[in-house]
Amino acid sequence: MCARTGSRRRNSSAASMARWMRTRLPAPSAAAAAPRRRPSPPPTNNDAACGKARKAAARRRDTEVRRKMEALRRLVPGGGGEVDELLLRAAGYIARLQAQVTVMQLMVDVLEHTKD
Repeated sequence: MCARTGSRRRNSSAASMARWMRTRLPAPSAAAAAPRRRPSPPPTNNDAACGKARKAAARRRDTEVRRKMEALRRLVPGGGGEVDELLLRAAGYIARLQAQVTVMQLMVDVLEHTKD
């Protein structure tokens, strides 16, 4: 199975698999009573498909990140420039908005108490 994409590899012929196993596994011995780890299967032509699938997934992820960064640029005042600058501006903008909300909440609380 392909590690990242989940696509299955096609099995090669049973004879070539058996030949590969004989050349890769150590000779059996009496001292080897503990179970052995099974070696990974031989590479197949489908490895190229796994690579293509990984590249496609990376392209989709990059496209999604680019789309979200553009949305953030539209939301943050002065959001042009490099990514690190944009993220710092966004963090400062969020902090200012939180401070404004806190001040407005305090104003509402004060105004409600003065009505009594």
